[in-house]
Amino acid sequence: MMIDRYSKPVYNIALNFCKNPEDASDITQEIFLKIFRNIDKVDDKFNFTSWVLRVSKNHCIDHWRKNRKNYNIIEFSEKTFGGDDTPEKNFVKENDIIILRRMLMQLKPDAKLLIILRDIRGHSYKEISEIMNIPEGTVKSGINRARLKLAEIYRNGN
Repeated sequence: MMIDRYSKPVYNIALNFCKNPEDASDITQEIFLKIFRNIDKVDDKFNFTSWVLRVSKNHCIDHWRKNRKNYNIIEFSEKTFGGDDTPEKNFVKENDIIILRRMLMQLKPDAKLLIILRDIRGHSYKEISEIMNIPEGTVKSGINRARLKLAEIYRNGN
């Protein structure tokens, strides 16, 4: 089923655009409603996964723009993260994820999405180009600029 296949990537994009898991769940539901309402508009030149992720991206950016003042400070609880590692490894991993998410919240939406799609989700430049509907060269340069901005944020104490 479509929801089983796409719920995790859609949720992860939403979680990286908002401040808590509950908001991300709500946004994910909104995205799937939008997908179901517009499924007849899928463009055959793109694959379905790219279309789903593009709808997710656009919805999250719209949501962020409407609610950006609510997302200045990010708070994650321990239940946000899971894993089969030792408690020590989980603690380090959780702290790294919290730091990364705080830093991502300081990026503009398109830069944030480029980092999420490439460095977190592992999409190819071509896939990102299709998802964001921009040329591959723009994807590569955007990712480079976003990484440089993240490095600057990190140096300045995130």
